[in-house]
Amino acid sequence: MSEEPRTYTLAELQREIKESLSESFPFAVWIVAEINTLTRHRSGHCYMELVQKSKTSNSIVAQARATIWANKFSFISAYFESETDRELAEGMNVMLQVAITYHEVYGMSLNVLGINPTYTIGDVERAKKEIIDRLINEGVFDMNKKQELPSVIQNIAVISSSTAAGYGDFVNHLETNMYGYHINVTLYEAAMQGELTEQSVLDALNRIGDEYENYDAVAIIRGGGSKNDLSWFDNYNIAYMVTQFPLPVISGIGHERDESIVDMVAHTRMKTPTAVANFIIDYNSKFEEQIDSTSSEIFGIAKDFLMSSEMYLNNMTMSIMKVRTRLSKDTERCDRIMSEIRNSLNVRMKEEEMNLNMIAKKIETSPKHFISEQENHINGIKELMVRTTKHRIEKANEKLSFLEHRLTLNDPRTILKRGYSITRINGKVVNNDLEANDGDIMETILYDGKITSVVKK
Repeated sequence: MSEEPRTYTLAELQREIKESLSESFPFAVWIVAEINTLTRHRSGHCYMELVQKSKTSNSIVAQARATIWANKFSFISAYFESETDRELAEGMNVMLQVAITYHEVYGMSLNVLGINPTYTIGDVERAKKEIIDRLINEGVFDMNKKQELPSVIQNIAVISSSTAAGYGDFVNHLETNMYGYHINVTLYEAAMQGELTEQSVLDALNRIGDEYENYDAVAIIRGGGSKNDLSWFDNYNIAYMVTQFPLPVISGIGHERDESIVDMVAHTRMKTPTAVANFIIDYNSKFEEQIDSTSSEIFGIAKDFLMSSEMYLNNMTMSIMKVRTRLSKDTERCDRIMSEIRNSLNVRMKEEEMNLNMIAKKIETSPKHFISEQENHINGIKELMVRTTKHRIEKANEKLSFLEHRLTLNDPRTILKRGYSITRINGKVVNNDLEANDGDIMETILYDGKITSVVKK
């Protein structure tokens, strides 16, 4: 007769399992798992659900409850935060030292005795490096840095939470800037930590992208927080969209020591929201300084040009005065020459008249031959007089034409026709700006007309 199989009561089976586990795992062991849920009880205990997920499908392939009792949790959590600058949180891969316990009613549970923060740091940095390498391999890592900021930042779209202290500081800093710049800020509400961060930030970027022509840049800002809060911006989808964005993105996520992936791919990375506001104010201030410098250079060039032009006009005026004096002297000389010519002609005419009278008397008594010779002689004298007189008149006319031409070249109207002008204040020619006062009536004489203006400065 065959032996009947052994039958266990449920309690007996649970005791057997408990004893087997105690024999197999008499000491604490180190395990690697992901925190699926984490609850901090008001008693100080921490309850977790640990899981292991499939590498291919992300489905859960193993699961266990774990507890960190209050007397251990304060030490473990403080040690973990001091080493990683992060709080224990859901979704985090951890290496824990656990004691395996089994209860006949509650089943298996893991009692957490210690934690290895180095494993979590390595896992976080490994995941972060994988995202960075992916963006670099896709050739998009530096794309947003190539976007050009406009000469002046006047309209900025801000992605932040309206209740964040960092957003309030950012707006207040812009509104109270020492230069009095008016900068339009449009808030696109988004969660800046937690599981909603990715989708809300992507939604905000999409809304801004639909009307990007209205903005000069985008600012992603949040207040300070733990390193764990910053990890929500080590996100591939957010970073990738920033690299593709048609506007320069300025990040001010608010962490002094660490840099998120969004910081790395942004056009400009600042540490805090206030630093972002300072960057915008300083950027606009530099443009204003360039404008002031350029204006000063233009004013200096214009002033030098006016001074040189004024000196040139003064020299031209002096030259004209000299020409007028010379022309007056030459005119007097011409008049004197003409008077001498007339006197000489009168004397010569009188002399010839006397000779003619003498010849006339001789003609009355001389033969025809003598008359003929005298006529020839008279004709020769007449031709000589005509030639001499004509030659002297031509020379005088040539000299008068030359003097008239010089006078025309130096005529003020001729100089004005070339594009120069003469400026007078109260009827007096102005030689420099020191002779002008605010409110004076200034008359600018042109070639064809004049302009009357009032001195403002």
